Amino acid sequence: MKGKFYPYPGATNLTAYAHLNDCTDPDQRLERLMWGRVPIAGKLVLDVGAGSGFHAVRYAQKANHVFAAEPDPRMLQQIYARLCNNPLGNISILAASAESIPLPDNFIDIAHARFAYFFGTEDCLPGLHEVRRILKPGAHFFIIDVNPDRGLFGKTARAVYPHVFHEKYHQEHTLFYREQGFSHVNVDTVFRAPDREVLAEVFRMEYQDKAPEILKQIQGTELSYSLFVYHWQKGNNGSAQVE
Repeated sequence: MKGKFYPYPGATNLTAYAHLNDCTDPDQRLERLMWGRVPIAGKLVLDVGAGSGFHAVRYAQKANHVFAAEPDPRMLQQIYARLCNNPLGNISILAASAESIPLPDNFIDIAHARFAYFFGTEDCLPGLHEVRRILKPGAHFFIIDVNPDRGLFGKTARAVYPHVFHEKYHQEHTLFYREQGFSHVNVDTVFRAPDREVLAEVFRMEYQDKAPEILKQIQGTELSYSLFVYHWQKGNNGSAQVE
């Protein structure tokens, strides 16, 4: 999972994956933050690790054009299915990994990656270099990651996967991105399911056999959810632009 392709269970559980996307940050606090820094209207947007195309379709409602880059053939099937139901002429699907994106230099206004490829280790560097190549001078790159130190959703992920979300996760990842010229902020949002069955379905996908015990410890259908937003802006000389 360190900056490389991995077989996410959402690729084979379409319903649960759709619920996960629908229930995460329903009040769109992440988007308000990103588009407050750089308005998306009229822009060329790259979504790296686009998954099922959930965010690509949302962004295409306002952007000039969205390029959805996704290497997993199973996820690509979900994107094509989504576009059949949401026919949009301003989305291009790229069957590509973060390290090799078939777009020209200095082309994209905004790049976005959410829980995909960029997991804060040196394995991410090939993808970082590739996205920076594609971005125009003055363009922006946003990387979204979970905060396991804050919010019930992130703390649950740490409890189930302590080898991934270890105690120094925030410190190490923030240091890595700072060295790469990124700033970062924390966004407190929620995961809000319409009912307990949807919550259980998402947890079964995410936490498998540990889901029943976790659900016993959670009341209701809403969990606090804290996320890191790492932000980089390309300067006129191709380096990071100081904010």
